[in-house]
Amino acid sequence: MAQSNEQLLQSLCDLEIPKTIRLSPDRKKVLYSTELSWCHKKGKFAVSTLWLATANCANSSTQLTQGVFRDQAPAWSPDGKTIAFISDRAEAGTKWALYIQTLENGDLSPITPVENASFIKTFAFSPDGAEIAFLSADEEDGGGLKAWGEDWRFTRLRIVNLSTKQVRNLKLDRDVKDLCWSLDGARIGFSSCQTPDNEECHLTGTRISVVDADLVSVEDLCHFPGMTVDLKWAVGENLYFCAGVPAGKMFGGYGVYRTGFGGDSSYECVSHGIEDDSLGITCDGNGTVYINVQHRLESRVCLLDGTVLYSKKEELEAFDAGTDIDGNFVLAVATSNITQPVEVFTMTSSDGLMIQISNHGKTFADRQFGTCNFLTQMSSDGEVELDALYLTPASASASTNTNKHPLPTAVLIHGGPNTRLTNAFNTYYYMLTPYLLSLGFGVLLPNYRGSSGRGQHFASYSIGGLGIHDYADIITLTQCAIDGGYADKNRLLIGGWSQGGFLSNLCSVRNGSHDGGWRFKAAISGASISDIDSMALTSDFGSSFEPELSRGGVMWNMDVSDTRNRSASALWGFKDAMARAEVEGVPVIPPMLILHGEADARCHVSQAWGLRRALQSYGLPFELVIYPGQGHCFGDQKYWVDMGLRVGRWCEKYIGMDVYTK
Repeated sequence: MAQSNEQLLQSLCDLEIPKTIRLSPDRKKVLYSTELSWCHKKGKFAVSTLWLATANCANSSTQLTQGVFRDQAPAWSPDGKTIAFISDRAEAGTKWALYIQTLENGDLSPITPVENASFIKTFAFSPDGAEIAFLSADEEDGGGLKAWGEDWRFTRLRIVNLSTKQVRNLKLDRDVKDLCWSLDGARIGFSSCQTPDNEECHLTGTRISVVDADLVSVEDLCHFPGMTVDLKWAVGENLYFCAGVPAGKMFGGYGVYRTGFGGDSSYECVSHGIEDDSLGITCDGNGTVYINVQHRLESRVCLLDGTVLYSKKEELEAFDAGTDIDGNFVLAVATSNITQPVEVFTMTSSDGLMIQISNHGKTFADRQFGTCNFLTQMSSDGEVELDALYLTPASASASTNTNKHPLPTAVLIHGGPNTRLTNAFNTYYYMLTPYLLSLGFGVLLPNYRGSSGRGQHFASYSIGGLGIHDYADIITLTQCAIDGGYADKNRLLIGGWSQGGFLSNLCSVRNGSHDGGWRFKAAISGASISDIDSMALTSDFGSSFEPELSRGGVMWNMDVSDTRNRSASALWGFKDAMARAEVEGVPVIPPMLILHGEADARCHVSQAWGLRRALQSYGLPFELVIYPGQGHCFGDQKYWVDMGLRVGRWCEKYIGMDVYTK
């Protein structure tokens, strides 16, 4: 019996997505967690489940925890006999502790106080397995008053002894972001910022330091002018981390940096970030660094010297790597493609075979959603080559150029702007891609300038270039899909989330202003930006995100006559669009579906209010849906389903087959 649209969306939302992956010290077992996409929740609280599998043994994954708590971020003890993880099992969504589980007999016990309400952000076993270092914020004082700088709860570096369960803290009035043990266990590397404010690292930078295992003597190694992630201690007394390229930029490339001892406070970029991007690093017990790399539409695992250990044109959700006792390289990855949900695979260099060890997508084992077509096209100014994906639904034939026909197409624009879309099951947000394919729509996914995977130069077009190169690239890649026979130029819809919503708004007010002879028939604006100036006032990153993307211009440092941000703000384009519509005798701004979370801290809901007011004032068709309690990423599954159904209906109403056959 065929599933209804709502049942299909529910099944898509219920998929368990493998996340944190950890190979056992002997590389024979794989420990990982699963959660719903973007950790949304079916009930009151989000949950996460732990799984254990045998490396290179097909379908060997077995459930380790019940899946009724948020058991997450698992790690192996150095001897491989126990695991540790973060959980709220003492009180769901409220109380957080570290738990230890013995694999031989299943014994489970907390090792930090279960009454603590502060979330544990990360942790790591000491090399001898006797202690765990972890990060958590100070406990609430019960006040509630919001006085800037007075109510900050600093995240502290703490160490718990596994035998005594005694916890000791580093006395440091800075907010600690990350940690790593030295290979001998004598010291701990950590990164910190001046305050817990989420913009602090972008405004005043990050300090990389080390402290002895007694948490007494601190030595600062370097000050980095920006955010750093994935701090690791490798061989040769070097600490590595990922950060922006050039240093201090949020929206350039992303590379691997190294700092060390010597008192010169230096750091250097040692790999990636120029022509591709490092998304994260891991380090095995021998101090070898492995890097998650985006290389155009390929996902790679590389060594520091650039050696490629794994490469595939699919999205890499998570990975771990190391060498076994025979010196063979062992890799575990979570990956997917347009028709296969995310699964965990392992590979050993001795045979090179990728073996699927999980089966979380068995619900869709016999279902084909479509095919992925990789497109390339030179930008309209001839400066760079652009990448895109065209996803053809399984219901349409696209095996050869002779029998395919142009399809009604949703052009879906990613956010960021520094991310990218490649072949993946949930290629676009909120499971919309497989759902739209099931309805028979083609989907174009453009990677405009500013996207990741191409390094510093390609990404830097977004710095001070909002609404210029990115907009031109979307038009160019849409024309590429039309010229290639994929997309029907008479049935095009534009849509996006966050930065993608911002660009969808721009495409709407500029609709048809190119020389391609086509227009978007409808638009979907999700969690979008309609006015850049007000973003600087209302966004949680308004002091850092907006100045970098807007050539340093925010209203408190601009002359009263400086209107540079208006050119990329859709609200300032309405009047001209309406004048053009009157001259041309056809509508310019298409019907718009506006979707926004009421509690969005990144793109405040007032951005949606402004868009609605502009559309309403000119009598233009729109729908506005404000989802209560939802942030920039929706947490409640019922709203995912509602949004998917609305998007599907919007596509069918304005670019569906029946619209043109009546």
